[in-house]
Amino acid sequence: MTDFRSMLKARDVRRLAPAGELCALFAALCAAIFTFLIGFDGTGRVTLLGLFAPQGEGGAFGVCAAALSLAAECALLVLTLLRYVRFLRGKSRRDSLYFSYAVCAGYLAALMLFSACAAKGTLRLNGATVAGLCLVGAGVLASVILFLLAKGREPAGEAVPRVIAAVTALLLLLAMSALFSTGAVASEDRAGLCVLYAETAPGGAAVCFFLFLIGYAVCGVLLAERLLGNIAQQRKPILLRASLTALFALLAAICEASLATGTDEILILFVWGVPAFTMLAALLLVLAVLADTLHARARKNTADRAA
Repeated sequence: MTDFRSMLKARDVRRLAPAGELCALFAALCAAIFTFLIGFDGTGRVTLLGLFAPQGEGGAFGVCAAALSLAAECALLVLTLLRYVRFLRGKSRRDSLYFSYAVCAGYLAALMLFSACAAKGTLRLNGATVAGLCLVGAGVLASVILFLLAKGREPAGEAVPRVIAAVTALLLLLAMSALFSTGAVASEDRAGLCVLYAETAPGGAAVCFFLFLIGYAVCGVLLAERLLGNIAQQRKPILLRASLTALFALLAAICEASLATGTDEILILFVWGVPAFTMLAALLLVLAVLADTLHARARKNTADRAA
């Protein structure tokens, strides 16, 4: 595959690309910092760091979620900074953009895992989390726009389907993460795994749900950084990542549905609605990526025959 930054250098638009990379680095730094400040406000305050405190029988879920989130964000940020330094020193032709996007996606994954463990009743995101989401989102958006400007005009038949598929997949990924953030079901309300396990001790189903949710988070981060990179830079294969993300989402949704309790019609809709919509979003995600992949292959075959 042609080195993207070499192409920009040949087009003499080098100033926009470094600015876009710096915006992505800013977003990554904000994501790593604000991961430590993730929390809820409401009837009581719950924070990501607070999950390390004893939480009863279900506390292990919170401890694992917090430890994995913080460790992953720190590791990704270090790798991002190393890649950036190597690129500046000319030891690598690859910039740090994809790594920066991975840190930002990891922040959202950390928020999802925290919510899936700690959600209870009508809690709302605390001010630091809202600020973090705004800063990270602004940095990523600015980065993508600057790289799009740096690239200049692309053939519509190549750029439009790629961007539409990537944006669609990103929205579906965010929707699934939001649905998982509502937690599972305890009695007549949705609640996080820490609360659910303490109240009903569901055992294996809860453990499987948590493990599949971690798998979804890991694959989702890898998919999100590739999707953003496909918009900002150039097309790279994403079908495998999308398929694995959808698979873990489906498995997690099935486990989540198995935790359902209650027989009232409204409760059934409330209980089964979230897993059902998650499964639908997972299937649509794969279809969107598959359609774009097939379109790209068809264009390549046509170009090869013309040559």
